[in-house]
Amino acid sequence: MDNLRIPVATYRFQFNRQFRFEDACELVPYLHKLGISDLYASPILKARKGSLHGYDVVDPSNINPELGNQADFDTLVWKLKDHEMGLLLDIVPNHMAASTENPWWQDIINKGNDSPYASYFDMDWLAFSKETSEQTGHRRFFDIGDLVGICVEDYAVFEAVHSLVFRFAGEGKITGLRIDHIDGLYDPMEYLSRLQHHLVLRANEAGDGNRFYMVVEKILSGSEALPQEWPVFGTTGYDFINVLNALFVDSKGADALNEIYSHFTGESTTFNDIVYEKKKQVVEQLFPLEMHALGQYLNHLARQDIDAAGMSSEILSIALTEVTACLPVYRTYTRSPEVSPRDRFYLENAVDEANKRNPNIDSSAINFLRRILTLDFLDYLTSEQKDAWLRFVMKWQQLTGAIMAKGFEDTALYCYNRLLSFNEVGGRPDSPGLSVNDFHRRNLARLERWPHTLNATSTHDTKRSEDVRARINILSEIPEEWERRLNKWSAWNLPKKKTVKDLDVPEPNTEIFLYQTLIGAWPLYQEEIDGFKERLKAYMQKAVREAKVYTDWLSPDSDYETALITFVDSILDGSRQNSFLEDFLRFEKQIAFYGALNSLSQVLLKITSPGVPDFYQGTELWDFSLVDPDNRRPIDFGKRVKFLDELIRQEAQGQDLLVKRILKSWQDGRVKLYVTSKALDMRRADKDLFQDGSYIPLQVEGQSREHVCAFARNKGDRWALTVVPRLITGLVNFDTFPCGQPVWGNDILLMPEDAPQDWSNAFTGENLEVSERRRGLPLAGIFHIFPVAFLRDI
Repeated sequence: MDNLRIPVATYRFQFNRQFRFEDACELVPYLHKLGISDLYASPILKARKGSLHGYDVVDPSNINPELGNQADFDTLVWKLKDHEMGLLLDIVPNHMAASTENPWWQDIINKGNDSPYASYFDMDWLAFSKETSEQTGHRRFFDIGDLVGICVEDYAVFEAVHSLVFRFAGEGKITGLRIDHIDGLYDPMEYLSRLQHHLVLRANEAGDGNRFYMVVEKILSGSEALPQEWPVFGTTGYDFINVLNALFVDSKGADALNEIYSHFTGESTTFNDIVYEKKKQVVEQLFPLEMHALGQYLNHLARQDIDAAGMSSEILSIALTEVTACLPVYRTYTRSPEVSPRDRFYLENAVDEANKRNPNIDSSAINFLRRILTLDFLDYLTSEQKDAWLRFVMKWQQLTGAIMAKGFEDTALYCYNRLLSFNEVGGRPDSPGLSVNDFHRRNLARLERWPHTLNATSTHDTKRSEDVRARINILSEIPEEWERRLNKWSAWNLPKKKTVKDLDVPEPNTEIFLYQTLIGAWPLYQEEIDGFKERLKAYMQKAVREAKVYTDWLSPDSDYETALITFVDSILDGSRQNSFLEDFLRFEKQIAFYGALNSLSQVLLKITSPGVPDFYQGTELWDFSLVDPDNRRPIDFGKRVKFLDELIRQEAQGQDLLVKRILKSWQDGRVKLYVTSKALDMRRADKDLFQDGSYIPLQVEGQSREHVCAFARNKGDRWALTVVPRLITGLVNFDTFPCGQPVWGNDILLMPEDAPQDWSNAFTGENLEVSERRRGLPLAGIFHIFPVAFLRDI
């Protein structure tokens, strides 16, 4: 790992025609001043005209001209180098745009199977026709017909798709890669190994090291682990998002929320049941052709099997759908006749669950499918037949991730609305939360296995931003108050509902979703409210379509959607007496204060935990964004540059005065920016301590032990100490910061025997000394004037 560049911290820019290379270039000094080491760029290769995201590539051999030309890109690269910063590039190996702007695709449209690019795309030439070329005849990205799967497992395709990326690596212009949608590839392990090999060759030419920093967009379900053999440095951070978020949920309150949610909605369906049903629904609505094709493939394999020879493709498709719906992870990774214990565990689990959920299913079909998926070969199979079994499994694996993504992420997460802060990509909406000890265990495992993975809290694909989740989590601390408000609001707003097809709209499940969204995303300033109302209505329309219960994208119910939007307008009408709005604003004001304190704790834990802290554009200030496209709105970077410069000037005049000022005006977000910049500055100043140093969980002695998360990082004689509060409503009243003796009493943070005696608080400049008598630091001193603490030995 000599000369390997590991980022200190990354910052994601969403490039498009409204934010170009030249715009990023102007912000490089700001990012450097903030403490960022690597710019993390969304896809920059040539995409469809007007693309706002860059994932619809049409020409991977050229830069997107809407972002700038080669000279503009080079200027950005050199500006980064001038500040000793790197460039982490997002690439899309799974698909391209099926568009006339794509010369490879257009050649196929013109020549069909005779095109030299016919092998570039994952095609089904029984099904392809020019008239329906954007909808059928090819593997799609999820259910999007105009994004066509590409065959990077083919060496020529691999070289063509990555030609520009390899050139950038060879010229030393990029220092890392983010791999989009790794689960869509035929053989992720083979792809990643080949990619790492080629990048190392190019990077060595540039003198930049013998391994290349790569992370993959991989959604881990539950306790699933990233395959240890993959030649990457970790994931894009959804696993960290969910672990960190769960730390700020009160487990006792989460149990109470189960009853509240069930009573309010009249539903008792479990989240697992919803995922199962929704995965079957998306198979039927979005992936029927793919499942039918796999059923026919199974039917072909069954003819070679004594026990399964008489089974129809229809029966086999039903069995395959059931098992797919029961698979608890996005996909397995079988790539040879040897099925790993990990994959076998998930496959056996899925088959057993399918039998339990559908006892009437054809047992012979299920048993045959079990043998196929686990590659339990019969003795008489030829090597060619065994290869056919393996090819089936590998094609099925490409589909299961898409079905999980659409059934879980884009449907089930909009249907189970107990506590929306849990409804995140890779999350568990029925989770009870996470104890401090469990959080430490997860961090220790992270340090051991993936010490340089990304630590994210918001991304371009999260369902809601970190600050929205931080607010909603407060409801778990006050379940009785939440229930009282919920019932009162529902009663007040009942006359505002319209009846559509014997349904009062919104029905309770959507209504509770709406109230939590309002709590999480309501603006801090009056001038932002009108714009937020419009954003909210667009979001609610998207949410109910994603849920696919009363309306959906394929067949929208305009009557239902109109009634829902009318309801939103009515409950937020401030022009007349509105009991709900008046009561909501009083309640939301309190939630916003406590949520801000949660956010400060979150950002410090992200920066100092094992892993590389990642920041999504704009989130260094408060950000109350919802799912895309809401979270891809333009960012006021001028405001952020101004605030950071002011903080630096004011800090020079005295930290004590600055801390008081930014706490008093916490609503403007400068306090979050201050915590971010100070912590990143410390991390950059001693990057080895945080990249490779040990992680030591610390305990509190006293009544507040469940209200504090603390740990030390140590390497040699260098130490750093992170201490943050949690579950704050049990500590202080509204508008009171958790600081000083009245809050913390005589409680002590117990220190390791070999820890230093003297410490300095990076946020306040205060010095603290470990008590010899109790071998610890008083929490009242740690949190003397500021609600989170980052200490260094002196």
